[in-house]
Amino acid sequence: MPRRTTTYCLSALLGSSLVLSTLPGAAFAAEEVGARIENPDLASPTVSAGTAQKGAPNKWDGKNTQLFSASRAGHGGGLQAAALSDGSAGTLSTRLWRVQKGSKVTVTWDDSPSPLTNCGTDDPTKGQEYRVSAAGAGNSEQTVTTETTESGKAHWHEGRSYSFTAGENNPRISWTYQKASACGPLVTRFRATQDPAPVPYDLKKARLPMPEAYQGREPVEPRIVIQDCLGGPRTCHFEKDDRYSYRYYDRPRMVGQAYINCTRNAITDQRPVNWEELPYDNVTQYFSQRKNDEQKPQQQPPGPQGLQQQQQSAPQQPQTDVRKGYENIATQIAAGFTRADGNPLEMGTNNPLLYGRKEQRTASVTVQPGEVSWIEVQAARERLAGTLIHDSKNERMDVFADLPSGSFGDRFYQRTGPMSKVELARCGDARDNARTPDNSVGAPTLRRIPHLVPTGEAPKGIRTRTVPLTVDKPPARD
Repeated sequence: MPRRTTTYCLSALLGSSLVLSTLPGAAFAAEEVGARIENPDLASPTVSAGTAQKGAPNKWDGKNTQLFSASRAGHGGGLQAAALSDGSAGTLSTRLWRVQKGSKVTVTWDDSPSPLTNCGTDDPTKGQEYRVSAAGAGNSEQTVTTETTESGKAHWHEGRSYSFTAGENNPRISWTYQKASACGPLVTRFRATQDPAPVPYDLKKARLPMPEAYQGREPVEPRIVIQDCLGGPRTCHFEKDDRYSYRYYDRPRMVGQAYINCTRNAITDQRPVNWEELPYDNVTQYFSQRKNDEQKPQQQPPGPQGLQQQQQSAPQQPQTDVRKGYENIATQIAAGFTRADGNPLEMGTNNPLLYGRKEQRTASVTVQPGEVSWIEVQAARERLAGTLIHDSKNERMDVFADLPSGSFGDRFYQRTGPMSKVELARCGDARDNARTPDNSVGAPTLRRIPHLVPTGEAPKGIRTRTVPLTVDKPPARD
């Protein structure tokens, strides 16, 4: 059974995100899968036969590097190759997309000493030493030495390898030659595999990871990619990452009112129950955090005035989601999700991407004497991970969303049970009545009110009218 299907079945069967979060972290991480490397054979751009050109291959970053044609590189597979120097010490680097922090990665490649002659003090025939490294505090550089060769002839070694643990999402990996030589070693045919990091089931939907954006292979502010993708509904496209996308049941929550029966007879009622499932995404959460950072109050003077200024300048959470605030991006995510779910034509589907859902049920309630009745809902949700890509500007951004599921429904629990201690005490309490002042001991009376003067006793047998007297203005007696 495929892993995604297994995850869905577990979610539906066990029925709670709490249960899912207790699964062992390495339950699915043991499956080794490919890690994408763009232009892995350095086939682009095409270099004229028998020549070399300065610069890096497409989708790679290079400093003081060259690209050799297939005929000049002499690789057995007829591949172009990159030289790690052009007269100065050079570095060739790229990023491994869709590799999450904590994943265990193995990269392989082929290398050869330079087939050039007249290399001066740099003698490729004795083998050339270069270094490979990846981002991450626990990852050390690995030194690699090419095969020895005859002057002017390549000698390829297939299957060099370097393993590391990703210290960042989409980790950068680099090959560096430290000699200032025009005869740098050649590398080509890059491949990568990974043992993916565990799925983060414990992420809160209201606090999704902030988006990470790139222009080429360099990190940029996510707002740049978001603004570029807002140009139209098809300006960018979304690629879903099945490894970190899943469906689950949220924690149950109580909706509507609770019935507490303090009588001696059963209570019956029929009423509608309404609830709403809201969308969450890290695009709007990113802008919300930026807005809050900008609106953070400066240090205020002490006292009531400073407190009042702080209350007036307190940041407010924007009540919006990606569908309302960034409609074109919402359309791009929904289209990519639908295609990834097996519907390339984006037609009607039995698993649409929903950006919100309102539900109503009619409940018939019967509450027995001494019991409580209430209703709980356990929402079916879709956790979506993927990448928003702007091809023409070579930009990309990692996106997380947590949305109501369109493929299976919420769980509706109608529950009854015994009263709590507080409810039992309330049922046994006397009715509340308005207190009337009187002259009894311990009760609030007119005599206890400080601004009133007590009245004297009325003469016997004579009907009189009494008027409360104040200390400031005592009226004359009749």
